[in-house]
Amino acid sequence: MNLMKKIVIYWKWGIWKSTTATHLAVSFAKKWLKVLQVGCDPKHDSCKRILNWVKDIPTVIEMSKNRDIFDFTKDMIVHKWRFWIDCIEAWWPIAWLWCAGRWISLMFEIFEEIELLDESNYDVVIFDVLGDVVCWGFASPLKMWFADQVYIVMSEEIMSMYAANNISKAIVNYSRNWIWLSWIILNLRSNESDKKVVEEFSKKLWTEIVWIVPRSEWILQAEKKNMTLFEFNENHKDLEVYKKLSDFILKNEEKIIPITFEDREFDDFIYDKFY
Repeated sequence: MNLMKKIVIYWKWGIWKSTTATHLAVSFAKKWLKVLQVGCDPKHDSCKRILNWVKDIPTVIEMSKNRDIFDFTKDMIVHKWRFWIDCIEAWWPIAWLWCAGRWISLMFEIFEEIELLDESNYDVVIFDVLGDVVCWGFASPLKMWFADQVYIVMSEEIMSMYAANNISKAIVNYSRNWIWLSWIILNLRSNESDKKVVEEFSKKLWTEIVWIVPRSEWILQAEKKNMTLFEFNENHKDLEVYKKLSDFILKNEEKIIPITFEDREFDDFIYDKFY
């Protein structure tokens, strides 16, 4: 690769939140690319499947409590384990005390200070970001020039579509930063679910479903052992979707400014389709 690929994967809670990001990271690494995965999730577990059973690595925010941003180095916040993927976990919350958005924003300030995302450091950077509510801090990859493309992981559920519409509104707002929506990745709650409503919803956003990631019992079994399916059963057919999706992302240059629903329009759409 000649240019670093910086992608943000947004999703609503509970849709195999970090499974897609982690399996993509491993798939990129197996193509001999230098990969950084940044977990921006309050459970600070985005990277746990590639951290060799080390669940609680120090988070950037934890280290920043008693340290100035000018005192950070790359080696302090980056952890390298399986597949030589660099991993960062942003934060963990203290109930009623910490504002997630402010701390996420601070982490990106640290990235700037240490020049973490210099073109020579990585081929692919994946930001794994909570997308239930796109507040000021969680929109940091969009507003601070850290990413190029956004992929939204959706299920067929109403609240998943609601979150996707909110994320799309953020993309429209920050499109001046040359941030674009790429495509929708559909991760169904059930492999038997009707996809027609989600397909119609995606078209109304001026995008479409580029990939369907099926529910896999084998991936669930791998996650129980805190690993990806690449390690658990590297020849399993369920990995093909991630291998092909990673190929697609590397080649994709699609740049979409979505057309979003206003709240009443979204309610009318949902009422028409579900009730």
